[in-house]
Amino acid sequence: MRAVMNATMLRIRRHRPDRNPLRRRSDRLESAGLVVAVLLVLISVWPAVLAGRITYEGGLRNARVGPGFRQQVTATLLREPRSVRAAFGESAASTVPARWTTPAGVVRTGRISAPAGTRAGQSVPLWIDHEGDPTTPPPSRTDIVLRGVGMALFTLLLAMLLVAGLLAALLRLLDRRRYAEWDAAWIRADDRWRRPRRP
Repeated sequence: MRAVMNATMLRIRRHRPDRNPLRRRSDRLESAGLVVAVLLVLISVWPAVLAGRITYEGGLRNARVGPGFRQQVTATLLREPRSVRAAFGESAASTVPARWTTPAGVVRTGRISAPAGTRAGQSVPLWIDHEGDPTTPPPSRTDIVLRGVGMALFTLLLAMLLVAGLLAALLRLLDRRRYAEWDAAWIRADDRWRRPRRP
């Protein structure tokens, strides 16, 4: 633990602002880039929360039940579902023709998904949309919350990856400049220290 703390403090000390004459302009630019990267990641928390909230509120709107939205009715199966074999001998649901009455009193027929083992004439619950067509059941509150949290985390992760990519590009550019400055300094030192050879 102490080694980790020492390494962290050494890294922080390397980028702290000071008047060290050995610190080059590229070193200062690298430190400024790291500060800007941390600030951008912190600022990206707000859009991530906003994206999560929009997803959550959209899920709540999609889950509304009642007139004008999805409603649950009872459908009567007109035929027995075929037994469909699934893995390990289990029976899966299949689609069969059925009849149901909308809340407005309109009788509709169509194919719906019926669980295995049901018989013709049996009633099964069915979710319909505002037009009376079969639809999926409303998502649970847990699903809506998980989708909102997932969208917030995805947005934050995307922002962090974008910032990390920009920071990596900056560091690579600064490293190239450092190497060029280092080569130029060695050439100058070589010219200064070279002694002319006597014939």
